[in-house]
Amino acid sequence: MFHFKVGTSFDMSVIDKVKELNEKYAGRSVVTEFYGSLRFDAQLAARPDFRLPDIDDEQFVSFVNAAHDIGVKINYTLNSIMPFGSKRAFVNSKYRILDTLSFLDSQGVDLITVGSPILLEMIKRYYPDHKFDVEVSTIMHVDALTQIKYLHDMYGVKKVCGNLMKNRDFEFTKRASDLCRSLGIQYELMVNEFCGVGTSGYATHCVYRDSCYICHSTTVSESEANSFGNYPMGLCTAGRNANPANWLRSNFIRPEDLGLYEEFTGVDRFKITGRTGSADYQMRTLEAYMSGSFDGDLLELWKPLETIKQVNVSDSVDYKIIPNKKLDGFIKPFVNGRVCANEVCGTTCDYCQRFYNKAMEA
Repeated sequence: MFHFKVGTSFDMSVIDKVKELNEKYAGRSVVTEFYGSLRFDAQLAARPDFRLPDIDDEQFVSFVNAAHDIGVKINYTLNSIMPFGSKRAFVNSKYRILDTLSFLDSQGVDLITVGSPILLEMIKRYYPDHKFDVEVSTIMHVDALTQIKYLHDMYGVKKVCGNLMKNRDFEFTKRASDLCRSLGIQYELMVNEFCGVGTSGYATHCVYRDSCYICHSTTVSESEANSFGNYPMGLCTAGRNANPANWLRSNFIRPEDLGLYEEFTGVDRFKITGRTGSADYQMRTLEAYMSGSFDGDLLELWKPLETIKQVNVSDSVDYKIIPNKKLDGFIKPFVNGRVCANEVCGTTCDYCQRFYNKAMEA
């Protein structure tokens, strides 16, 4: 059984759709969590202010209650790397943060996703009696087993969203999954994220990734987001579009490959990105993963592509269609032990380029 956490902008229309999908795929897949953030605490949410939903408390509480009515938990994301820009500013915002935590707790939020150790420390020191569970965000880059144990023992973390750059390291993922199970906590993987590669197709931890999250959490307007040449996302997208094979170097997980992760790593919990996307995008992508099959362009699974299509920006974001079904079998070398971090991408290993060339010719 696959368990999914899906992003939401707290649009009530998705409640009935998720209920319908849970019934349709009963026994195979189930949505267990919605996750998202609101505009009022954008600095804590790792997303620019203008991209977050601006709804009132009553609407939020109505969504929480409706989700609970269909058996789905609410996971609220407070996953900025360094909220408020400095330790001093963070300390000065202590009571504001505690008010937010208290509000979320009182309204029945089930989990809080945290991306900064300083917020974990604040919860431990000043809000120890919280009813919500704590999840560690993928933004914290958990890439060692002992980190998992420390976060559990020190802060009572109940769930870990794995480091995106470990998605194709099957040995590490299995060990992490086994450790979490022994600790009585959950381990999940993010599936439809195409960031993290960097420019020009280097399959490595993106040198811009932390900078990207910081820009997200400190940006207020769309014009600010597009400033400095849309740094850093403009660099990433341009680098991948220069050679379509570069997209394969991203650490995405296809709907068709979920079974391999469950079989070889024991992971059966998956996060679907796109909390700021439209409800139609969220539900379309969710169904692709719940069904385990997607017959379309690979990049249609990625929220930024939806944005690109909506605004029809310059030719610099043109991309070549990559039929998802032509990637059947792509993951096998990774299942069998290939680890990108042990290679110099494009020099000691050119697997992604070779696979792309062969698949597109078929």
